[in-house]
Amino acid sequence: MSDSPPADAADAAGTRAPNPAAIPAELPIAFVGFHDLHAQRYMDYAFAHLGDADVASELVEDVFLALAGAWERVVCQPRPAAYAWALLRRVVETECDWRRQQLALIEEAAFAYALIKRAERVLEEIDQSMVGDLEVGISVARAIQDLPGRQHDVVVLRFLGCYEPPQIAEVMGIEEGTVRSLISQARTRLRGRLAPRRTLESDGTTDEE
Repeated sequence: MSDSPPADAADAAGTRAPNPAAIPAELPIAFVGFHDLHAQRYMDYAFAHLGDADVASELVEDVFLALAGAWERVVCQPRPAAYAWALLRRVVETECDWRRQQLALIEEAAFAYALIKRAERVLEEIDQSMVGDLEVGISVARAIQDLPGRQHDVVVLRFLGCYEPPQIAEVMGIEEGTVRSLISQARTRLRGRLAPRRTLESDGTTDEE
């Protein structure tokens, strides 16, 4: 049985249904608990990519509505949290793709700005000498956008959302050790991306890219 949600679930989550004020009380207690546990984490992830709190909130609530409509299927999954996270990720990616087509430069700038606001936290984990360098912050933003799959997700949650590894493991439906490994792998990739800039600067030259 796959942890990936079916395409129809993503379609349902992307219809932009009215944003409810609260999850209806008649839904299963387990679903209400799941929503209360993960809603803010989902919101932080969506906002980090979209830079728009209203749109992020609508998307997250749409995801929960889709999950509510298929809750029996969700709880039958080997890892319900991973199943739900895959749906959230698909919906956010779909929205980002649409925004790239409509507002490419704005969408990219929003993500870069959100990261630059927290650049010191990211750079402290990579290289203290880079802290405070705005241009490096922009380079880090681009490098994070290029991280593969789960490495990207854990970096966004860890450094933009400020969540600890146990919380990230919980919301993504994976092991804490896997989260720590992904963070380590991501740091290595980010250092690799920034290494050419550091080499050029130490030689007294500038990066023309």
